[in-house]
Amino acid sequence: MDASHAARIKQELVDAGVTRYGFMKSEAKHIAPLIHEDEHIGGAVYGQINGTDTAFLFATDKRIIFFDRKPLYSTFDELTYDVVAGVQVNRAGPGASIVLHTRVRDYNLRYVNQKCASIFTNYLEKRTLEGGVHKEVKQEAVQLETPKFDTGSKAQGLKFLKEHDLGVLSTVDRTGNVHGAVVYYLVDTNNFVYILTKAGTDKGRNVYAHDQVALTIHKNGTQQTLQLQGTAQVETNQVAKEKVFSLLIKTRSYKDGADLPPVAKLKEGAFMVIKITPTMLSFRDYAK
Repeated sequence: MDASHAARIKQELVDAGVTRYGFMKSEAKHIAPLIHEDEHIGGAVYGQINGTDTAFLFATDKRIIFFDRKPLYSTFDELTYDVVAGVQVNRAGPGASIVLHTRVRDYNLRYVNQKCASIFTNYLEKRTLEGGVHKEVKQEAVQLETPKFDTGSKAQGLKFLKEHDLGVLSTVDRTGNVHGAVVYYLVDTNNFVYILTKAGTDKGRNVYAHDQVALTIHKNGTQQTLQLQGTAQVETNQVAKEKVFSLLIKTRSYKDGADLPPVAKLKEGAFMVIKITPTMLSFRDYAK
């Protein structure tokens, strides 16, 4: 490893928000050899993992790295972006905690520099958008299991669900409190419901605590409503995620003009896709 490579990595860490205190960590002295010559760091966070032990998380243009170096051992986990389910940031005072949710495991760092956390989550979001919105996705590439619920007697409700794209999503947090949020949604050919949000929002955090959710839809100017109950999970299928991004992140018409949907303006972490398997549909038209 030459000096120019080490200098470049150090500058990229500085650009990611790493402070002089961060460079004092034992991991910081051994980062440059982990990064390839044609690889660039876009985000980095460091903090406590077990008691006083510290570790680093790096997001590059090729992968995500978890690095924990101790005098007698080192832990090095290399992750691809397609296993990432979301990132959650909790801010308290001058510091923050960050949880990277993946299909491999959850990576939880405490006492994280807030600037680093912001740059890290924004970079993850940028990577997601670059890999999703601007790519053409073939619908037949998505392999999904048909939800196990009887649509025979729910035909009218299912038709109503597919004719609309805006509803109120209700989720439950770890203490049992209910949270509601207006969301855009889409329904695929297998009747799964997909919602796009940010990992740091209430609904994004809540689906990790309780998978039971409800979606309420109302047709403006009528007495028609639909109550949907189901189980939610974080979508990890990259093709499905890209399809959801491409269909939900688009300009829409509002009373004050055309604009992107509110989810595109949220700052609470990286984008994540919630997939709902309906278990109950209840359609009502109170005018009849």
